[in-house]
Amino acid sequence: MTLDQVIFKEIDYVYNPFQNRFRKVQEYRKHVKSVKDIVYDESLPEVCVLDTYELKEESKEKRPLVFNIHGGGFVAGDKKYREQLCSWFATELNAFVVNINHGLGPTYHFEDSIKHVISAVNWAYDNAEKYNIDIDNSIITGDSSGGYFAAQVGAITDSKYMQEKLECKPKFRFKGMLLNCGIYDVNKALSAKTAFNLTDKVSFSFTGYETKDLDKYKYTDVLSSLPYITSSFPKTCVIYAEKDIFCGGQGEAMIEKLKEQNVYYEELHSTTLVDNHTFQSTWTSRMAKKANNLFIDFAKRLLKDEI
Repeated sequence: MTLDQVIFKEIDYVYNPFQNRFRKVQEYRKHVKSVKDIVYDESLPEVCVLDTYELKEESKEKRPLVFNIHGGGFVAGDKKYREQLCSWFATELNAFVVNINHGLGPTYHFEDSIKHVISAVNWAYDNAEKYNIDIDNSIITGDSSGGYFAAQVGAITDSKYMQEKLECKPKFRFKGMLLNCGIYDVNKALSAKTAFNLTDKVSFSFTGYETKDLDKYKYTDVLSSLPYITSSFPKTCVIYAEKDIFCGGQGEAMIEKLKEQNVYYEELHSTTLVDNHTFQSTWTSRMAKKANNLFIDFAKRLLKDEI
């Protein structure tokens, strides 16, 4: 196991009680039914699986879609760590929630993982009628590396160049996006100094190249979403930490790009070291509560066409 895997797996282990055992949100699970480990890509049945969440109460009306991608530094993480989050989305928004796994480094590199994510997105489109999904009322969300992939989906939707180079294309356009401490400018992220030289290790796991050799990587020019964001990018809610130890400056860079392209956005950020990377996932701090309240309020207004 690589050092970056060890670090990010340990983070998952330590933070799991905060993410999935918050009593108030656990109550939502009583009202939600879930189907686990649906294969969305038959060529990789052990890797490309997803879970669905929806209210137990039957609905004659179509439910909006919330599509979630977990974080984990591109090398760790699992959909199981977002069960509470997905139950919360399903209950608060009366949504059909898709919560995915995808290939992780170093076994799978960026060009593999993004295809997995797009394949899962297209699974939702192909199964919209079966699951009574309102595909026109859809939100994509992710935290950390999951936020990265969510932003990439938005960028690829409008970029023929990315579609052709990566050989994948979303079948529909998401209406909104909820980003939690993601990475959007990979070059900026990999130029940052970290303990244990973590950036080099993540770079190698994610692409097969260390940062000094990244210009040799075939997909370097499509690693970042920011250059490909257009005015058609989904309306976006951005949560970030000003003193983020993993993704410093990334939320600010995304907001500047959204401003440049005149994309509607709302944002909230922490300013203290305590409320750090993906602080929203802890649920109980003052800033976590504010962030989650904004996410849900933004999503409700978006789905009602109020923004």
